[in-house]
Amino acid sequence: MTLHSYECSVPPMTAPGFLDGYLPYLLRKADQTLSARFYAVLAEAGVARSEWRVITVLAEHGGLRVADLATAALSPQPTVTHALRRLEERGLVTRTTSPDDRRERLVALTPAGAALTAELVAEATRLEAEALAGAGDLSDLMAQLRDLTARLEARAGATEALAG
Repeated sequence: MTLHSYECSVPPMTAPGFLDGYLPYLLRKADQTLSARFYAVLAEAGVARSEWRVITVLAEHGGLRVADLATAALSPQPTVTHALRRLEERGLVTRTTSPDDRRERLVALTPAGAALTAELVAEATRLEAEALAGAGDLSDLMAQLRDLTARLEARAGATEALAG
């Protein structure tokens, strides 16, 4: 596996600026930095990031409706639909008609999809542990991020209820 390094032509910041204190930017930068080696693994396996999110959600939650899958995969439904088409062509997922509502499609991993996902999850876990070695206990940070997300989702839900 060959990992690519990309040079950045943006000069380093000399004093804290907006981005240095903007949480969405810092979270995205941490994500990109932490995930770079795994993204190379995905590329080598021929799995797009959108496909990775889909198969990982299916591995964790089992069969789901497409709309629920899109929500859990943090992706717009058209992106998930395109990913599903590619995954289905490769024999990694199946789409069946819901027994409750014939208009709904249920998506599930095939045995081949489950095997590939298990391999990728193991590699993601290994690379994450390697990258975070020496970072100390991050359980408080993870709990804070889960709590922050829950608060933001609750606030968004309240705002949508007021608007609707």
